[in-house]
Amino acid sequence: MDSSAEALIAQVTQLHSTLNQVGAYVFTKDLQGRYTYGNQMVCELFACSLQELVGRSAADFFDLSASIQIQLSDQRVLQQGQRVEMEEVNVFSHSGEERVYWSVKQPLFDAAGAVVGMCGVSTDITERRRLETRLREQKRLLDTVLNSLDALVYMKDHQRRYLYANANAAQLFGQTQASIVGKSDAEMIPQTEADRFGIMDQRVLGSGEKSIGEETFVDVNGVDRHYWSIKVPIESDGHVDAYVGISTDITEVVQLKEKFRDLANTDALTGILSRRCLLERAEHELKRARRAGAQVAIIAFDIDKFKLVNDGYGHAVGDRAIISVVEACKQGLRGTDLFGRIGGDEFVVVAVDTDLAGAVAAAERMRLGVFNAVISVGSGQRVPISSSFGLALSDLDTSLDELLSRADAMLYEAKQRGRNQVCYPELLDGADSL
Repeated sequence: MDSSAEALIAQVTQLHSTLNQVGAYVFTKDLQGRYTYGNQMVCELFACSLQELVGRSAADFFDLSASIQIQLSDQRVLQQGQRVEMEEVNVFSHSGEERVYWSVKQPLFDAAGAVVGMCGVSTDITERRRLETRLREQKRLLDTVLNSLDALVYMKDHQRRYLYANANAAQLFGQTQASIVGKSDAEMIPQTEADRFGIMDQRVLGSGEKSIGEETFVDVNGVDRHYWSIKVPIESDGHVDAYVGISTDITEVVQLKEKFRDLANTDALTGILSRRCLLERAEHELKRARRAGAQVAIIAFDIDKFKLVNDGYGHAVGDRAIISVVEACKQGLRGTDLFGRIGGDEFVVVAVDTDLAGAVAAAERMRLGVFNAVISVGSGQRVPISSSFGLALSDLDTSLDELLSRADAMLYEAKQRGRNQVCYPELLDGADSL
């Protein structure tokens, strides 16, 4: 054997060895679709030697009725001279096993440019496809669970761009689950809202620690929504790259809490301050006035002969009288004054930052307002009504209890003097000096 023949044999041997190491199924076919070559992986797949493989076709190994893609791709290469890249699902005849391949096939030409056969490289991607199918199924199940939760579930990267959002979270921003991915809050809502909604984001991304708290957000409809949020960092190589958040809508709870607070602070019949709230705020105003060197006036009053109104006309008319008195007195007060109901027909006004003349003027405005109030029953009959007022002014060391006691004493004095009038210590002192 001459040296050129030996060199050719060596090259063929080396090529064959190389094709056996590529980790894919390498083969060639003639124009009739018969195998003319197959590397070691092909021979092992078909459980035959190379000599046994040559001259046989795909029909000898695969169920072509279930592996139609083999025939279609071979025809495009051998008959139309096209290069083909495609996924093929092949079913083996002897076992019925289904395998998935990614195949690249291209025609082989002679010196004249005519197609004389084809070569192909197929990679088994069955396990990858199965894994992808399982992952899709798991994702579908996870999406079903997350979209069924009555909460916002989302994931953001270190730039606070959405990596995932369940249906509720996407809907909050007027987005779909697909369209929200890659966006930041600022791209969907005003910057001020985005900044407020991002306070906890920055905390968890900056500290790398779980963050829990309440967040307030104005949705696309302009409605204030309240959420209880839990945000957990996701670390990679010691760095926080993203976080997962779960935000539960607690708007109804917050509104109910505010309603209960309002009920506790407000008199149910009249809408003015309740006794407890009035006294708490009055104590605060008194302390503030002491620090500022200002004065606070306590004006206590009730409805004259209210029992006769209740007994003579009924409790419904009595309630109307109370409401009328409150509405009449509101007209004579400043926005800074505190006004509360401390008993059935007993009321207290805390006039802040005032002097004696201002407090007396306020009490007189209320007295006249009550006296002129019209309460009708039956066929236009008018129920006469009036109120008596007692006033006390604070000094540097007067406690709230002392002020209330002095105002009550002046109210009692107004009753003794004939009702429908305002009494205060300075008035009595002036009368005594006469």
